Amino acid sequence: MSLKPIKTVILTGLFTATATAAMAADLPRAFYPSAPTMRSSRDTSDNWYLRGDIGYVHHKRPEADFINGPVSGNFIRESLGNTAVVGVGLGYRFGPNFRMDVTADHRFDARFKGIAPMPALATASMADRGQFQSSTFMANGYVDFGSAGGFTPYVGAGIGVAHNSMSQYVRTTFDAETGVETLQRLAGGDDYSFAWALMAGVGYRVAPNFTLDLGYRYVSLGDMKTRTYVSGVGTDVESLGAHEVRLGVRYSLK
Repeated sequence: MSLKPIKTVILTGLFTATATAAMAADLPRAFYPSAPTMRSSRDTSDNWYLRGDIGYVHHKRPEADFINGPVSGNFIRESLGNTAVVGVGLGYRFGPNFRMDVTADHRFDARFKGIAPMPALATASMADRGQFQSSTFMANGYVDFGSAGGFTPYVGAGIGVAHNSMSQYVRTTFDAETGVETLQRLAGGDDYSFAWALMAGVGYRVAPNFTLDLGYRYVSLGDMKTRTYVSGVGTDVESLGAHEVRLGVRYSLK
């Protein structure tokens, strides 16, 4: 059998394959469909963030009752002094308009004062004073509105728990007729109360990961009693609340 026909078939096949490969190499790239690419379904605005705040606290006037043995009543003048607050938190942005965070805040010593007449003694009066502190642990939600020039206004609300404490509590009784002044040191106290807050403010984005936050917060802190109140000597302070102006920073963990 002659090998010539077999050689002819083989050479013809090699030529055809080479020519096909060369033509494919010369085809424009647009001829080939591009491989599918995977895109992240995660919105770049969705991310965790850390926050830190400092602020000025103006306590609203509380409502306070006293008990002093057989005598009890309401203070006719009571007040809580102004103080400072610091706070930290961890949050998550669910989208361009909604975020949530959990925060821990501490309000430093504020002077409590309460003055009341003594019904049993027409010429006597009683004055209480002590140091009040409050810490809150809250879950908060915020709605961010449209940004303009880097500024983003927002409103928010929060609920949580407040730990209120009173220390260095002193009660002074003064009888103007006799000139006798009696000073009594009482045990302080601490209580946990339901707390809630309403917020409004504006954030300013100074860098991709940093936002300055200037805001106002009203926080309701509940109430507290000194430890000896139930035994007949002490004070019950109710309707604790504070107006706060706060400056903070939010750092996005991208």
